[in-house]
Formats: sequence, C-alpha cells, structure tokens
Amino acid sequence: MKAIVLLITLIFLPTRVPLRAQNFDFKSIDANDTQATQPQNKLPNAPKPQKPSTPEQRKISPSGKLPAILAPQITKQPLDAADKFHLYLHQAFNPVSFLLPMFGVGLKMADPPGHYPREWKDGAGSVGRLYGDSLAKRQSQLAAQTLAEITFREDPRYLPSASQNAFVRIAHAVAFVIIDRSDSGHNRLALSNFSGAAANGFVGMAYLPSGYDDLTHAGQRAASTFQGFAISNIANEFCPEWGPIMTRMHLPFVHPPCAERIKAKHSNAATSAATSKEK
Repeated sequence: MKAIVLLITLIFLPTRVPLRAQNFDFKSIDANDTQATQPQNKLPNAPKPQKPSTPEQRKISPSGKLPAILAPQITKQPLDAADKFHLYLHQAFNPVSFLLPMFGVGLKMADPPGHYPREWKDGAGSVGRLYGDSLAKRQSQLAAQTLAEITFREDPRYLPSASQNAFVRIAHAVAFVIIDRSDSGHNRLALSNFSGAAANGFVGMAYLPSGYDDLTHAGQRAASTFQGFAISNIANEFCPEWGPIMTRMHLPFVHPPCAERIKAKHSNAATSAATSKEK
C-alpha cells in the first residue's frame, strides 16, 4: 500500500520552471491628452523581470523544466557541481518537498507501528513528530545524494531504456537504482543512492523512540528507501505513457519530466498513421 501511494505521489507531483518573460515598451504619452507643454518623450521601460537561463535549464533537463520529485532525464551535456547543487536546491526547497512528507504522516497515523509511544501516535503533537521525521529523512537523503554525486562525479539524472518491452523497461528502471551513469557517460555503481538510503535510514537514530533507534530498524528504513528509488525510476521510465494525460489536465505543479520523449512518441505515431493511410 505504501509503495502504491508513493508511486502516485511521484507521478502527480512535478513542478514547472517559469517561462521566459516578455519585454514591453511603453509608448510616449500624448501631450494633448495630458495637456503638457513639454516635448513628448518616451517613458523609461518598466524594470524587466529576471529571465531564467534557458540554456542552463536545458542542460539539466531536456524540456528546460526541472521536476519537483522525479529525476530529470539525461541530456547530452554533462553536469558540473554548480548544476547538481542547483537541482538539489530546487528539489529540496520547492513547495512540493514540504507537502510530500504529509503522505507519510497520513500512512503512519492510519497504521502506526505497534510499539510507538502514545505521543508518537495520538494528537497534534504526534502529527508534528511524524512530519518532522519524514521531512528530516527526505532532506538528509537529498543532501547525501547530492554530496555523493558531486564527490564521485555521478550524474543525478535518469537514463530511459531504449526498449519498447514493458518488462525490459521495468527491469532497466530497477537496475538503474544500483548501476547508474557517471558524468562521462559510463556505467558505474550508484554510490549516491547508497549514500541517500543510508542517510534516510540512520538519521532517525538521533530522535526516534526507544526500540526504533537501533541499527536493525535503521537498516530496514534504508532498504525501504531503495524501494522508493525503484518506484521513482519506474515512474520516470513510463513518463511518456502518463505524461500526456497530466499535461492535458493542467494541474498545478504537474509537469512530466520527459517532454522530448512525449514529443518523439507523438511524432512516431503520426508518421505511422500517415504511412498506414497511404497503404
């Protein structure tokens, strides 16, 4: 049940990078309308909003839009440390990142661990504790992953499978949790995922109630984090299937991280339809 809810959350919660602002020139004011005697002059242009650097955004994500939860999909350009840190800041501190832990709180409130003390199961105080726990685990995980990606030159983005077979694609998504890509484009051990899972699992040892702050439970939480990585990769792999539906719904913060793959899929479908029609 937790895996299903997490998959739905990952699918339905991407975000959007602002569009490029347009520049507007104000025309000079008519002297007859204003009854002014001075020569007509143009008013100074209004301050221009700061434009997002589209080339930099496209370097991280093919669509130029950074997802809130799912990893962007790999482009031809490698990322440097500044790019990875920019992606981390976006995914760690966007509004969705602070809403997502509430799903974990709801699950634990509905079915709390049997030996949790009362202050972790009932009342407003328990909601705050559970929310803080979920938020601490997620933020620790993201920070550890980013540090590992920068240190070991690991690409934080997802590389989709080239296969059209659903089982092969699922296997690829799961395997990518363990073996991902380096900045140079080679296969490598996904040290960032191991670091993130460890941070997620062991951070709770500092504050969780007695009986849940031991190494055994920390290891279980780390293993559960790998399950979350796999679900995230599967959602990313099948983005071209669910992405167009989400796009048509125009929901806030909903943007599939695979705009280029969706475009290619539609183009191939249109070509096939035209070929069939000619025959």
